[in-house]
Amino acid sequence: MAALFLIIDGYNLMHAAGLSQARYAPGDLQRQRHRLLVRLANALTAEERLRCTVVFDAMEAPSGLERHYRHAEIRIQFAEPGHDADSLIEALIDAHTAPSQLLIVSSDHRLQKAARQRRAESVDSEVYLQQLAARARTAAVEKTGPAPSKPTAAGSGEDVTYWMGEFGAIDVDAIAKSEDSGAESAAGDPWQKSIDELQQHLNQGADLDDWLNRPPDRKGEPPDRPGRKRK
Repeated sequence: MAALFLIIDGYNLMHAAGLSQARYAPGDLQRQRHRLLVRLANALTAEERLRCTVVFDAMEAPSGLERHYRHAEIRIQFAEPGHDADSLIEALIDAHTAPSQLLIVSSDHRLQKAARQRRAESVDSEVYLQQLAARARTAAVEKTGPAPSKPTAAGSGEDVTYWMGEFGAIDVDAIAKSEDSGAESAAGDPWQKSIDELQQHLNQGADLDDWLNRPPDRKGEPPDRPGRKRK
């Protein structure tokens, strides 16, 4: 079976992982967002990181950085001002060249419906965390042998807590060394091309609503300009 492409609803997963707060002091949101990305980078394989896109709302996008960049091979995208992450994720689902190989990680029913419409898969953020926790436990047993039992009840808060603990340590140097090779590998990926075309479309002055309302055969065209007639 071909490897899956991942599109993750960033703040939704951050909330499920217990990293969100009712109120954020200056800089707290950026720090919690970074913690999530570090944990994901540690939990995913090199191939999964290369095929993973995490989407965040426009609020408190990092200053001095573009609205899309890479963290340890994972592609990070922020919605344009005035739009939310859901709209951007819908656009990415619509633009994907292989939706049957696409997995949407979000508990948002709107995004799960958008995935079904293109025959893509979706999973609740809490369930995805449990899957990562189970995978980490299996890997630990294979590496070190049987260990004291860990929480296994589906849907339990202890399982999510265990996942958070499994994500704690990360080999920063190893991930940093893999970034350059990962970016080079992504250049020839049709999915990467679709993302870049969408980003170029937004950078040229159009918005997500325009993209979503276009027929499929016009999605790669530049945005309409005043006085330009559509064919």
